[in-house]
Amino acid sequence: MACIRVLAAASLLCALGAGHGDHDHCTHEASMVNYTCNTTTCGGYMAYKASACTASMKCPAVVVIQDWNGMNDYEKERTRMLAEMGYVGFAADIYGYGTPVEDMSDWMAASSAHRGNPDLYMSKISAAIDKVKSYDFVDTTKVAVIGYCFGGTGVVNMAILGMEGVLGVVGYHSGISPNARVVRGNSTTSMVAKVLLHSGVKDDAATDMAMLEEEFESAGATYEIARYGSGVYHSFTEWMASVPMQAMYDQRADVRSWDSTKHFLVELFDGLPAASRGPENDMLTTGLHNYTCNTTTCEGYMAYNASACTASMKCPAVVVIQDWNGMNDYEKERVVRGNSTTPMVAKVLLHSGVKDDAATDMAMLEEEF
Repeated sequence: MACIRVLAAASLLCALGAGHGDHDHCTHEASMVNYTCNTTTCGGYMAYKASACTASMKCPAVVVIQDWNGMNDYEKERTRMLAEMGYVGFAADIYGYGTPVEDMSDWMAASSAHRGNPDLYMSKISAAIDKVKSYDFVDTTKVAVIGYCFGGTGVVNMAILGMEGVLGVVGYHSGISPNARVVRGNSTTSMVAKVLLHSGVKDDAATDMAMLEEEFESAGATYEIARYGSGVYHSFTEWMASVPMQAMYDQRADVRSWDSTKHFLVELFDGLPAASRGPENDMLTTGLHNYTCNTTTCEGYMAYNASACTASMKCPAVVVIQDWNGMNDYEKERVVRGNSTTPMVAKVLLHSGVKDDAATDMAMLEEEF
């Protein structure tokens, strides 16, 4: 669908970044950068920490692909947030100087010219990647690309077309319908980049998502798709989007998608941790506890830090429901080693494998939710 944006004030930058735990204060340098893109000149925006990113201490880079109304304050702010995370952030200018971006008719014309010509669109993205790689303080082996709406379509196309030179891509409320993106079809091109997509259930149709998953599966892609429900529409990451039932900011989806992106980038550039199992904690009090459940007696297993959780300092609780073979050592280890301290009260988080749950079953569940 078309992207609708109301820009956030730039003064929100440090507060938003600090809220995500990125930094205590803004310490980056930022500037506009001209570069050649296809047959025109584009004006990108770069932000990085000059004290941390040098020729001898190269930093990973993250390229931000704009929404349909051009590279503006929103992309610049996201770029600065990336810089505060320790990356070289680079907001790409896809349209180039001289392209009108004054109103919706301009945005529609410019975005359609690129959506309808994937080769042109990919050449513009490649130009931005080449530009950021030209700096001696950038680790050219560690580059990712993220995109919003129109830009999200761009990163999906990058992945499907097998564009090389980037480790991974992230899309937020991307245009994924077959008429908006490249369709893989019978292509034998390998999908090189890892993919993370953030999607609102009220934005992307379940049928379109299922089709995209099938294409990713046929390509053997490494990908993850997060679906945000409970009335999450288009533009959910855009801080002041407020078009009812169409394009609306959603704080939960924004925060969770950004946190997910941060984990994705760390894994992309530094590798996966050894395992999901946390370290053992000798400070915990553990034990079996009997309790009445329905008409019988059940036996639970509890673990907590007795010095931290007291009658005067109450702690949140997380209940682990067993697998089908009963409560055993697996559940006990999750209880002991779990790192979560926030209860999921009246909220639902599901982790599903595409080869495990049918797309039709997942679509039905989304509708019920």
